[in-house]
Amino acid sequence: MFNLHTVYATTLVSQATSALVLVLLAWADRRSRWLIPLAAACSLHIAAIYLMPLWRGAGLWLPHAISAAILIAMLYLIHLGLQTLVSPKVRRSTALLGIAAAAMIVLFGLAYYSSLWCTEVSTFAASVLLGWTVRMLWTARRRELSSSLRVTALLLFAILVLFLVRMPLELRVPAPPLLLSLRELTMLLVTLMAFSFLTLYAAETRRRLHDESRTDVLTGLLKRRAMEETAAEQVSLAARTERPCALLLVDLDEFKKLNDTWGHSVGDHALTETGRLLLRAKQEMENCYVARIGGEEFTLLLANCDVTAARALAERLCDRIAALRLPTGEQDVRLTASVGVSGLQPGETGWGEMLRRADIAMYQAKRGGRNRVVLSGEAYPSEELVLGEELVSAAHVGRQRR
Repeated sequence: MFNLHTVYATTLVSQATSALVLVLLAWADRRSRWLIPLAAACSLHIAAIYLMPLWRGAGLWLPHAISAAILIAMLYLIHLGLQTLVSPKVRRSTALLGIAAAAMIVLFGLAYYSSLWCTEVSTFAASVLLGWTVRMLWTARRRELSSSLRVTALLLFAILVLFLVRMPLELRVPAPPLLLSLRELTMLLVTLMAFSFLTLYAAETRRRLHDESRTDVLTGLLKRRAMEETAAEQVSLAARTERPCALLLVDLDEFKKLNDTWGHSVGDHALTETGRLLLRAKQEMENCYVARIGGEEFTLLLANCDVTAARALAERLCDRIAALRLPTGEQDVRLTASVGVSGLQPGETGWGEMLRRADIAMYQAKRGGRNRVVLSGEAYPSEELVLGEELVSAAHVGRQRR
């Protein structure tokens, strides 16, 4: 089917290049350590290519056993690397490691008595490992990587099919020409599989960059742009279905003074703890979206929630933030927040006006003594509302200057 020396040379160069590139990527990007087992698998494939001429027709059982064991180790490393990618928080399976290790021990025992049965068992074990990996990739819940994962799964499935077709042919002596062609085709598919790893890395990098552009690194909350996109969708839906929608604007009190007095590390700790409390509130409410939209400003969009329930949530948040204690080594620093609450008005299809009203209410909470919640428009004379709007305008000018 192919010239054997051409296949060996192509596979050797491709796998060596892939292994080197994967190692360099893993070294340059510490968040891509899942590439290391894949690079090791490519390196093992190179070793197998070197060993193949030693046992084919030489009658030596040890190189044959080592080559068969390398096949199992290589596929286990591929499974391990891809599992780390698709399920980074799942504990690695010790059962699979035990099965792979047991299979390699059995191979050395079989190779001494029958090289043909050693090959048969290694092919069967490789098929099991491939099937396990294909199922894992095909059912992985990684929407952003689904296309790349399924391409890799299809390549692994094609290799699995070749192994299954080869199993009855491996016992025939001498080896039929079809078996030799299938072995060469397998090597070429394994080479393509190494390139699919690079495709997975590119897809995972794009996903991570997209998430980082939408997520605040310090708090883990959405950034303003991501919140604007989410709010546009949710507010439009609420307007069409005539469902309630509320907005909370949370601003930490005297945050600049906290930074100037205790340092930015304490300030960052305050932001992190506040983000944790907001994420906890998000879990308590359905259809709740949380973002950090400024230095010490946070917003919560509550879809399908009226202002009464929103105010109750805001009161709980104020209490929880006030209960925080930030250790500084000298004393515990307290933290408070002012919260403005507003609701979606009839005829509104965007969140701009709702945000403006929440901003005015939040500044009125500041004027009222801080550490409190103010509902937009509640019991304030019109002149105070105008003053609140002036305060908001002045605050926006200050933000632009900063």
